[in-house]
Amino acid sequence: MGENHRSLSKIKISEFMINNPYFTVPDEKISATERLMLRKNVGGLPVVKNIKNKQIIGIITQRDIRLARFATNLDSPNTRVRDLMTSDPITIKQEETFLVALEKMMTNRIERLPVVNPNKELIGLITEESILERLFKFLKDTNT
Repeated sequence: MGENHRSLSKIKISEFMINNPYFTVPDEKISATERLMLRKNVGGLPVVKNIKNKQIIGIITQRDIRLARFATNLDSPNTRVRDLMTSDPITIKQEETFLVALEKMMTNRIERLPVVNPNKELIGLITEESILERLFKFLKDTNT
C-alpha cells in the first residue's frame, strides 16, 4: 500500500482534469444555465466573471437551483446565476496532486473542484467521476 500511496501522490491534476469545462457567468438567467446543465449532462458549473475574463467567482449546481425553487418562487424571469451561486468556491491549481484534490473534495464535501491558473482563471474541472476514473485506471495498472 505504501508504494501505491506514493504513486498516487505523484499524479498531477493536469493528468485527469476536464479541460475547457462548461461554465456560466453571473448575469446569465438561471433558466438558461439550467438548460445548459441538462443538455450537457452536468450537475454544476463554475461561474466566471465574464466570457473573456475567466477568473472564477463562484459555482452553481442543479442542487442550488432545486433548493431555491423549493424555497422560493424561482420561476421569476429575473433570477440570475449571481442570485444563487456559491461565491468564492474552493479551487485547486493544476500542479497539485490527485491526493490533494481528493482531500479537498472529501474535507469540504464537494463534488466538483475548479482548476485555476495563478490568476485564478478557470482552466479545468475535477469531478467525482474524473477522480473515480483516474483511480480505476491507477488500480488497473497497478494490478497488471
